[in-house]
Amino acid sequence: MLEAILDKIRARGITSAREVLLPISFFVFVIIMWQYAVDQKYVPTVILPPPGDVVAVLQANRDFMAGHAMSTLYECFIAFICACTLGLSISCVITLSYFARRAIYPNLVIFQLIPAIALAPLFILWFGIGTEARVAYGICLAIFPIVVSSSTGLLNTGSNYLRLCQSLTAGRWQTFLRVRLPFALPLIFTGLRIGLTLTIIGVVVGEFVTAQQGIGYLISFAASGLETAIALAAIVFLLFVGLILFAALVCVEFFAFKIFSGVSAE
Repeated sequence: MLEAILDKIRARGITSAREVLLPISFFVFVIIMWQYAVDQKYVPTVILPPPGDVVAVLQANRDFMAGHAMSTLYECFIAFICACTLGLSISCVITLSYFARRAIYPNLVIFQLIPAIALAPLFILWFGIGTEARVAYGICLAIFPIVVSSSTGLLNTGSNYLRLCQSLTAGRWQTFLRVRLPFALPLIFTGLRIGLTLTIIGVVVGEFVTAQQGIGYLISFAASGLETAIALAAIVFLLFVGLILFAALVCVEFFAFKIFSGVSAE
């Protein structure tokens, strides 16, 4: 028995080590090849500066870039919260009402066929060049995957569970909260993860066009002056913005599964 437990611990330890070491090894390999390509003059330093230059820019300008990153983080957070609220509300309406589903869903699909970049000038016209335009553009990009994924999960609850709720005379909202929602959580959070990525894209693209601060503005400004090292350093800060938001979403997902698993068990 003890030997079997030790074997399981070793197996899990090896699996965990692989999960950590493999991505780190690949990252180190990419950095080495990057440095090698620059050293061998395969790529001009104006186009791709060596990693050491990017690190030096990060160290010298970390406070300045952190300020721009906080602006982007704030706008991404606001846009994502609004997209989640609107998208999940539409998903609930689509799930609970047959007529709303037939009326709203086809129009969402048609709207998604419009290239999102074509709407950027309209958002500037409607909302100006402030934060509102970038938040609105982020919401526009994120809402479709949230609605599609969430409504798919809510509408595809097992028919046996729904018939059981009907036999127990459960109301529509009781069935929704205790059966549909817990079963749909995996798909809901899949849509939220995709929506989060698109929110960041929308906000950064908006910063390319309208902002005087933010990571997108910093990247655009650096690229126009051929300051590639600054642009790459700004992208590193953008990566941190994405990691912060993604980590927060993972925490929300963890607690949501805990809460709704208890609700469904009751």
